[in-house]
Amino acid sequence: MDRLKQLQEWSIYEYNNLFFIEPDFRHDIIMEKINDVIDSYKPKVVVKAGLGSGRVILELINNEDISLVVVETSLRIIEEFIRANNSNPKIKDIRFINGNFTEFPIDYYAADLIISIDNLDFQETAPVIDEFKRALQFDAYLFWGGIVLHDDDIEGVYDDFMRMILPLHNDYYLKDDLKTFMNIKSLNFIKGNVESFDYNIDEIKKHISDLYGDDNFDDAEKYITDNQEAFIELYNLSERNMTVPYFTGLFIRKKV
Repeated sequence: MDRLKQLQEWSIYEYNNLFFIEPDFRHDIIMEKINDVIDSYKPKVVVKAGLGSGRVILELINNEDISLVVVETSLRIIEEFIRANNSNPKIKDIRFINGNFTEFPIDYYAADLIISIDNLDFQETAPVIDEFKRALQFDAYLFWGGIVLHDDDIEGVYDDFMRMILPLHNDYYLKDDLKTFMNIKSLNFIKGNVESFDYNIDEIKKHISDLYGDDNFDDAEKYITDNQEAFIELYNLSERNMTVPYFTGLFIRKKV
């Protein structure tokens, strides 16, 4: 299966079984930050990269000062979302585009704000960020939200664990490395915050195994045991629960 089909399958799975992408327990925090960006910087054309759970979109369409575009890899999710919300007259005001993030179907300099939540650790980060930058106006904004590594996790133990059990996983960044990477791409950091959320190892494994199976789980358990000290120190591992950092950041597309 090629990567695009895998991404489509993952989007469908997460849409119906929220866990990593826009879970309910992060929604209020995410919306507070997005609304702050919109109120502060007054974007007109807002592009959301990925339909996600749909909750962010359902709140954004109530803002009559923006034009909302949603780019989603899975046509099936778009159709399901529209069908589930067909009683809402504002759904017709959204422009849905079925497309791949690495060939982002948005014109040059068309977006005033791109919102990317919980998807870059599954996407090919560098080409996707290049496409986001291309689609942004100069002095326009990228709002990014996603899991990051603990600042002291230089070896990337949590990253390696996730890569063992989730075939689609790409990379988690250290927060400062992410900011540096964005800066190299001419997306300068404006502001951001790190919150922490709890994940249970067994719940992670069950969520992934229901889609991909559990072929590598024994190796992953051994990896946790071998690196138990690091998981305890960095991620507060206790009775199969871990505390994982989550970074939300706002970046501005500067003219090179």
